Amino acid sequence: MEVIKRSGRRERLDINKIRIALEFAFKGLNVDPVELEADAHIQFRDGITTEEIQALLIRTAAEKVSPEKPDWQYAAARLLLYDLYKKVAHIRGYEVKDELSRDYRPYNIEGFYEFVKGYVEKGIYGEYLLENYSKEDFQELANYMDPKRDFNFNYTGIKILADRYLTRDEEGRVIELPQEMYMLIAMTLAIPEKDKVKWAKEFYDLLSKHLVTVATPTLMNARRPITQLSSCFVLTVEDDLFDIFDNIQKAAQISKHAGGLGIYIGKLRATGAPIRKFKGASSGVIPVVKIINDVMTYVDQLGMRKGSASITLDIWHKDILDFLEVKTNAGDERKKAHDIHPAVSIPDIFMKRVINRQKWTLLDPYYTKNVKDGKNLEDLWGEEFEREYERLEKELPPEAKKEVDAFELWKRLLTVAFETGEPYIFFRDTANRKNPNKHAGMIYSSNLCMEIIQNMSPSRHIEKKLDPETGEITFKKISGDVVVCNLGSVNLGKVHTEETIKEVVPKLVRMLDNVIEMNFYAIPEAEYTNKRYRAIGIGVSNYHYCLVKNGIQWESEDHLKFADKLFELLAFYAIKGSMELAKERGKYKLFEGSDWSKGIFFGRTIEEIEQDSKANGNNLPWRELADQVKKHGLRNAYLLAMMPTGSTSLILGATPSVDPIFAKYYKEENMSGILPQVPPEIDRFFWHYKSAYNIDQEWIIKAAAVRQKWIDQSQSLNLFVDPENIDGPTLSRIYTLAWELGLKTVYYLRSKSATDIEECESCAV
Repeated sequence: MEVIKRSGRRERLDINKIRIALEFAFKGLNVDPVELEADAHIQFRDGITTEEIQALLIRTAAEKVSPEKPDWQYAAARLLLYDLYKKVAHIRGYEVKDELSRDYRPYNIEGFYEFVKGYVEKGIYGEYLLENYSKEDFQELANYMDPKRDFNFNYTGIKILADRYLTRDEEGRVIELPQEMYMLIAMTLAIPEKDKVKWAKEFYDLLSKHLVTVATPTLMNARRPITQLSSCFVLTVEDDLFDIFDNIQKAAQISKHAGGLGIYIGKLRATGAPIRKFKGASSGVIPVVKIINDVMTYVDQLGMRKGSASITLDIWHKDILDFLEVKTNAGDERKKAHDIHPAVSIPDIFMKRVINRQKWTLLDPYYTKNVKDGKNLEDLWGEEFEREYERLEKELPPEAKKEVDAFELWKRLLTVAFETGEPYIFFRDTANRKNPNKHAGMIYSSNLCMEIIQNMSPSRHIEKKLDPETGEITFKKISGDVVVCNLGSVNLGKVHTEETIKEVVPKLVRMLDNVIEMNFYAIPEAEYTNKRYRAIGIGVSNYHYCLVKNGIQWESEDHLKFADKLFELLAFYAIKGSMELAKERGKYKLFEGSDWSKGIFFGRTIEEIEQDSKANGNNLPWRELADQVKKHGLRNAYLLAMMPTGSTSLILGATPSVDPIFAKYYKEENMSGILPQVPPEIDRFFWHYKSAYNIDQEWIIKAAAVRQKWIDQSQSLNLFVDPENIDGPTLSRIYTLAWELGLKTVYYLRSKSATDIEECESCAV
């Protein structure tokens, strides 16, 4: 039997060469290479290429992954790595074997500088790498790379990395290896540092040891010419035609550069409202929703995927009933927008009326402008909002309002959520009450994945001016606050003790602060807001594995106690890290007057925080930290947010974000194909893992509420329901409990029947 090599030359099939690859792949793993060789050999044929053989071995190994034999995922990963090493070496012109010593050296350490230099000249890598690092720096950092860390990847991880994250040349061929990717990202994020080489090593260790990961755009674009490193952006649309289409343009530019979007449209007048005093002229919010929907499908991010946006409307808006139906399959198709993600903003007063089975009044924002101190109704929250809302209910004319039953509206919302997985829920009063920067603004909605809770505001358009001599037209506006998500997450499978959290979290704070400096901004408003607030979002992955590893069942009081201690540690060292960074670089511009500056953390006084810390056994020195924060400030206005970690959890081989596992074994289908999935150490902890649909959802809410005590923003909190075992009252109770226990947001309602729910990739970390 003959094989065809990569060069096109034919030679006799040499099983020993296959065994060299198998020896590389199977060393130290609990799998049998003879079993793989036997199964794959059946499919050999005369004239098969060596690449086909490698693909057969990889696929056969991947198909053997099971809860009983999870090590096959690492065998398959190493076989894929072996193939990747040879392909990249062939493209870049070096040998993976030293001809003298016969040592296997998959990385061309000596050629790292020339490799980067060559692809900078081709426009693949950013010039800033050569501008900020000398040839000697490159060599020192190349020598610091550790190829053995490639063995941290399982099959899914390295497959996704190779398919979507490793840099490719003009012909679409992968030219970069995993440790080179991590080092170049680290070098990019270390550029703002005085000692760039030192911090490049520190950041590289965090990334390559899989202690942390950064957002998908950061993994993709740090080291590339256009450094769009942020995940998501949040826009506020004013009730003005020019501003509506200005925001459409912003959305297009952001989506073009792979940013996700959250868009608040609650200021827009309702259907039938006057326009320039002509009654009944307004078409309401649905046409705007449809335009955004079409923009997201048109600006498809280089053909790789559709743009993605969540659109938030208030539960008191007169168009809310039509808005709830935009993704359902029944009704007028002209009112549908199937590609956006609806979200509903809910005040406390609505939930009270649902519980008390009272009436609810839908209002038209056209009639609720300038209701108090120059503010519109949507600009108020809490008791102030309730007072004005109740007054307007009584005083507005009939055409400005519509009375409905609060519980019936709530039922409709939950029915739509059950059918489609959405709308997302935003509890606006809790979000604003706990906002550490309420002195500087208002929060109207969240982002695409419902974990970012920051001040927002629309831009103000001042004038447009024509120079009649030159034909030059200038537009002048004052920037509002466009929220920018700068995200990273901690791998709780490796970082969950005080010692490791103390070491890792402050470095992650620093890395994400550098993202703000290195960022490319598609719109100037994003840069203005990002540099005023310097907000970051630190999340987690591998939460369920962390519980299992520590012998803790999801549905238990031990879980709540463990989460309380763990998330206090994360919060404490995130704040401490930001304070230390403020000493070095200065505090964020709006620090004075914030809750942070007053010794109020997470909406609680230091006395309350100390009591909580004492009760859970941590006994952390919060008073001392608060005094230091008052003295030195914080570098970052917002710090913690539990984002989804879809793609990057797969890269790490981790359980996603704060979610329970989907199943003990399943096949993930995405752009990289069908990938076998088992949770970490499933063979060891098989009976300790409990899948999401088998967990009492009230325990998911309770655990989220405990975590929320130590999170200044929010959580991408998914709920999981089995259609066969859920009823309306139970579903209502779950969502009501989320509000009662102080959650700020609820993300997807995932049902076993809702198989078409899309994973948020823009915000995935």
